[in-house]
Amino acid sequence: MVHERTRTFLALSLVIVLALGMFGVTGCAAETDGETDGETTGEVEIIKVGVQTALTGPLPDYGAAAKNGIELAVEDFGTFEMDGTTYQVELVVLDDKAEPAESAVVAQTMVDEGVVGVIGSLTTGATLSAIPIYAENRIPQISGSVTGPAANADGVDTFYRTCWNDAVQGEALAVWAMELGAEKVVLMDDNGAYAVGLADVAEDTLQAEGVETLRQNCQSGDKDFSAQVANVKEFGPDAIIFTGYHPEAGLMRKQMVEAGLGDVIFMGGDGIKSAELVAQTGGEANAEGIYATFGGFPEEQQPGYAAFSAKYEETYGEAVGPYAQNNYDAFGALIAAIKQAGSLDTEAIIEALQTVEYEGVTGTFSFATAADGPVARGDVVVAGLTPANVPRYVVEGGEFVSVK
Repeated sequence: MVHERTRTFLALSLVIVLALGMFGVTGCAAETDGETDGETTGEVEIIKVGVQTALTGPLPDYGAAAKNGIELAVEDFGTFEMDGTTYQVELVVLDDKAEPAESAVVAQTMVDEGVVGVIGSLTTGATLSAIPIYAENRIPQISGSVTGPAANADGVDTFYRTCWNDAVQGEALAVWAMELGAEKVVLMDDNGAYAVGLADVAEDTLQAEGVETLRQNCQSGDKDFSAQVANVKEFGPDAIIFTGYHPEAGLMRKQMVEAGLGDVIFMGGDGIKSAELVAQTGGEANAEGIYATFGGFPEEQQPGYAAFSAKYEETYGEAVGPYAQNNYDAFGALIAAIKQAGSLDTEAIIEALQTVEYEGVTGTFSFATAADGPVARGDVVVAGLTPANVPRYVVEGGEFVSVK
């Protein structure tokens, strides 16, 4: 998720302090020894946890969902006890706008704030700018939404994720296209780290099966896709796989329909599965039949999703947003690692993350400590993580519904 505008300074007006002393929520994750259920005993110490997300820019819907999920996790796990001291979490929430240049500034600000860990960033491109800073300063970072393989290609021990690597999702997209009968496929990315990585995997999978492909690209923020549409029309594909995000995907689909290509299968990954996509295509008729995959188990297979969803809707008055539960689990896993370490020392927390097993909304998982096939160091390790289990969705009647 890459945007290239450079800022000379970062407004810090989005620092949110959440020092919570009372709990009215039953956690969706398993209880961990030492939790206080909101009752403090003895000395109380405030600790800071960073939330690096995108609240403005092209993906504020994804960023808001991430923040909401983390806030709910703070209600459930943000007060805990270790060695007779009660700790309360203060969230430091900073907006990197899904832009690499902003992300580096945000990461350094988190370091200066003295956070013991960071949940985020939201996007692969922004994360690639932040990872070296967190690694150098030995601050653990857990993302609930970064699926791009590039994020942990270097195998640093400070980066972890609770969503799936696109090595899995990219293969699943390609397999689905072939199941739908596609023999000629256009793959289009937006030149960003996430989109390129997802398209590369899908393209390799298709070509290995003899599918004819055409690679196209655009830029995040583009509004005019006439050149790409012309190339698609000339190629005559059965399907187009757009691996960027919903603002561009919606406009691309709209312009394809207007060019008489409405019958071409239109697909994408988790970057297009947004409630905003329908409006961005120009309305329900244009969006009908768009397919999307996602980087985690279907909601019905997530053991804590029903309770999480009910609490989310009660609190925010809307349905669960993309990757909210993965961010909830990212915060829970960080607190579990702190407790396992028995320390606020970030080196000890990083070490604990490599052995922690966490029971969360999305299931019971741990983190990989070495590369193994499509799994890289820091990837979530959960039973059943295969392309066959990647969830599928289609737009019907103006909203994404699960494809059984």
